[in-house]
Amino acid sequence: MRTGDADTIAAIATPLGSGGVGVVRMSGARALAVARQVTRLRRRPTPRYAHLTRVVDAEGALVDEALLLWMPGPRSYTGEDVVELSCHGGPVVLRRVLDCLLAAGAHPAGPGEFTLRAFLNGRMDLAQAEAVADLVAAPTPAAMTVAANQLAGRLSDAVREMRAACVDLLAQLEAEVDFDEDDVPAADRAEVAATLAELDRRLEAALASARRGIVQRHGVRAALVGSPNVGKSSLMNALLSSDRAIVTAVPGTTRDVLEETFELDGAPIVLNDTAGLRATSDPVEHLGVERTARALEGADVAVLVLDASRPLLGNDALAAAQVRRAAAPAIAALNKRDLPQALRPRDAARLLPGAAVVETTALANDVDELRQALRAAIGLAGADGGLAMVASVRHQDALQRARGELASARRAAADGEPSDFISIGVRGAVDALGEITGESATESLLDAIFSKFCIGK
Repeated sequence: MRTGDADTIAAIATPLGSGGVGVVRMSGARALAVARQVTRLRRRPTPRYAHLTRVVDAEGALVDEALLLWMPGPRSYTGEDVVELSCHGGPVVLRRVLDCLLAAGAHPAGPGEFTLRAFLNGRMDLAQAEAVADLVAAPTPAAMTVAANQLAGRLSDAVREMRAACVDLLAQLEAEVDFDEDDVPAADRAEVAATLAELDRRLEAALASARRGIVQRHGVRAALVGSPNVGKSSLMNALLSSDRAIVTAVPGTTRDVLEETFELDGAPIVLNDTAGLRATSDPVEHLGVERTARALEGADVAVLVLDASRPLLGNDALAAAQVRRAAAPAIAALNKRDLPQALRPRDAARLLPGAAVVETTALANDVDELRQALRAAIGLAGADGGLAMVASVRHQDALQRARGELASARRAAADGEPSDFISIGVRGAVDALGEITGESATESLLDAIFSKFCIGK
């Protein structure tokens, strides 16, 4: 992992493809010197002031006209000297400008290296650094808002306060052990218990909306499964509020898995309309059935669609068996409830035990019950609509481990164990919370986090 002390790095900071403006960014001690070399600036630019200049290659040939912006450290994104060249946004132009910077002594930036340097230089903590990537990749406005608030320090402030309380308690407990011969008074066990209980309450509150935040950040996959001609494609169109899937009265119209995304309470739901499941000798249809099975394997929730206007058939049992084999939560959707009913909710419940059972009329866009069942299955039902504090599985895991460590400390205190036994759990909570903000982060953890960033950020 490069620390940034010796190298000046450069990368294209805007997405690939043509655009009006593209940005090439540098960070490091020689950023300004390299920029002046490729622009032939005779005078030192004014900090944080845009200068119109020309970029030339090593032979002096014109590459582009650009705006140069110099931001001296430590008042910059990375905490180092940063130079940005706003060029014309063609991919060939940007690549040529970057090549000029590399030829003049800059080094290619790795994934997330600009933000890594910002973290290492104290410009942001680890949770805020992760929020940068989340903000760039936010799939919905709700996910964007959660990431923006995490970048502003909402999660970090709460974690730091809890960690500081743990550190204070740990210092008090360890003082009893280290200075026992000096008659340091023992910490009041009632106060210790009260502190641990308050920390547990705060951790529980932070975790309360974690499922919603994680779903809003990552989204979920839902597979519509059933025998042919039960209305899977019509349900997909109703959920999407768009005629995306072809709907006909001919069974087997859908031969492949059709994938589209819609938003549910701020969460992106990737919806798979799958081929109808039935025994078949048609090789093309057989491939579609195999892809349906794969879609089920990767689904976070499975929706078994049944035609309520006819009795259960063998193909319905085949589809239900596929859903039962999947690990995902299941919903049974009795479609076509506007027609005379031959199938009742109790029949679906027997076919798919444990599944939520809803009734729909896809052609009339009557899918409110299905939407509500999806909310419950993916962890959005009952949400108070407030902003999730936690939107990362990593952060959720660290908070859960911290809570578990403090539960161990509470048991030790309740059992009258000595201070060093209580402090074991408190110290574990300090380390777990420190993983979120970075105080306890290992190099392997940093590598794992920043390797997922795009180059240039």
